Amino acid sequence: MFGIACSECASMNSYQVTTGAFFECHQCHHEITVEDLDIDPSEIWTVDANGILGFVIDPIVSLREMSDAIDEYMGEDHDSMGELEALRNFRDAALRLQGALEVGVPYPVAKM
Repeated sequence: MFGIACSECASMNSYQVTTGAFFECHQCHHEITVEDLDIDPSEIWTVDANGILGFVIDPIVSLREMSDAIDEYMGEDHDSMGELEALRNFRDAALRLQGALEVGVPYPVAKM
């Protein structure tokens, strides 16, 4: 999970769940709601087991990136730098998928 910086004091991973529909920065006590979040459409906001607000990459995006990386790998020469880069891209996408699953984002069942 990627942390969200406080818009007032810039501390990272500082927004925690409060009673009601707010998240409060534990450093400066600035409050936000989900509507205040400005995240990319490929990201999903989430709360970890400790109540910290953050975001993950949408699993559908990660699965597409993994598929693209396999296609790149298959098109590269054996033992080439392009092949290595494709493997790194696959690994990175797999780790982003794992991060989303770890915080409870469901695995997508619909076709990509």
